[in-house]
Amino acid sequence: MDILVPIILCFIPFITVLLLLKILVDGISIIKELFICSIILIAVIPVSVLQFFFGPWMPLTNVGASSVLIRAVILFGLIEEGIKCSTLLLFPVKKIDSKKMFWYSLLAGLFFGSFESVIYVLHAIQNASSRGELLLNMIYIRSFTSLLVHGFAAGMLGLFVYTFKKTKKVMLGAVLSPIILHGIYDFFAIMNAPLNYFSYVTILLLLVECRVYYIKAKELDVNSVN
Repeated sequence: MDILVPIILCFIPFITVLLLLKILVDGISIIKELFICSIILIAVIPVSVLQFFFGPWMPLTNVGASSVLIRAVILFGLIEEGIKCSTLLLFPVKKIDSKKMFWYSLLAGLFFGSFESVIYVLHAIQNASSRGELLLNMIYIRSFTSLLVHGFAAGMLGLFVYTFKKTKKVMLGAVLSPIILHGIYDFFAIMNAPLNYFSYVTILLLLVECRVYYIKAKELDVNSVN
C-alpha cells in the first residue's frame, strides 16, 4: 500500500470539517481556522516529549485494571488535554461568541488528532499482518474514533477558555471532563473485544458533555450582554 494514502486519509476529516464550517456556520473565518490550528501545533512537541518520558515509567500492560485506567488518564487525558488547553489560551476571543469558539476549538482538536492518527497508522503499516487488518483496525478505529475524541474534547476546552477569558468564570467541568473521558476512551481502546466497544460509549459521553457546557457558555454570553 502506498504510504501516502493512509496519511492523507488521516487528514480528510479535518479538511472536510474546515471547509464545512466556513460554508455552513455564519461568521467563521478561514484565517481564524488556520490560526487556531497553528496554535494547537504548539502542543504536539511537549505532548510527545512528556509521553515519551513518562511512558516507560507508566506501562499499560502487566498491571491491574485500576492502574491501567489511572495511567491512561494521566498519559493521554491529563498530558494531552492539559497542554492543548494551555495552547488554546493563546487564541483571542474578544470578537467571537461561544458558538464560534466551540467550532474553532473542535477543528483544532481534529487537526491535533490527525497528527496522532498518522503515528498510529505508520505504526500499523509496520506491524499489520494483512491489508484488511490495517484498514479496519487502524485507519477506521484509530483515525476516526480518536479524531472524534480529540475534536469533542478540544471543543469543551475551547468553551472553558472562552468563558474564562470573557467572563472570568471557571467552568472546571469543561476541563476535567475531557481529561477523564479521554483517558477512559484510551483505557477501553487498548482492551480486547468486547470491552473495547465501551470506547464508543465514551465518545457519546463526550458529545453529551459538549452539549451541556455549550449551553452553559451560551447562557453566560446572554448574561454578559444583559
